[in-house]
Amino acid sequence: MAEAVQVLLKRRPGISVAEFRAYYQNHHAKLVLPWCKANGVTYYAQIHGPLKWTTGTSNATITLADWDAAAEMVFPPGFQFEEMAEREYYEKIILPDERRFLLDEARRHMVVLAAGGVEGSRVEVIKDGHVVLGGGVGVGAK
Repeated sequence: MAEAVQVLLKRRPGISVAEFRAYYQNHHAKLVLPWCKANGVTYYAQIHGPLKWTTGTSNATITLADWDAAAEMVFPPGFQFEEMAEREYYEKIILPDERRFLLDEARRHMVVLAAGGVEGSRVEVIKDGHVVLGGGVGVGAK
């Protein structure tokens, strides 16, 4: 069975909500496409705030108002982040980009949730293994 997760993300201080959303959706989403393709990601969506818990889910230790967005991805069965494909691309391209608009590298501050745990303004980037954001435009588009 595929591994579906959501992660909560915070924007970098000094970046407005509108700037954050525009950069995340229009730049970062396209930048991660080659990495997603190499690692067999079949679904990737950004969920922009304000975030709210979906029906039947909540976590008393998490205040959603403190988070700006969530990313939802579906990885192939058995995917291990430590054994990812395109590690060099991830480290040299994706991580520096995350530091431009996120609080820090995503893996340093994100909170992992079950997929579908939060909802907001959903922007699908990859669906059924195909790029759907911007009509498939971007590096690594299928």
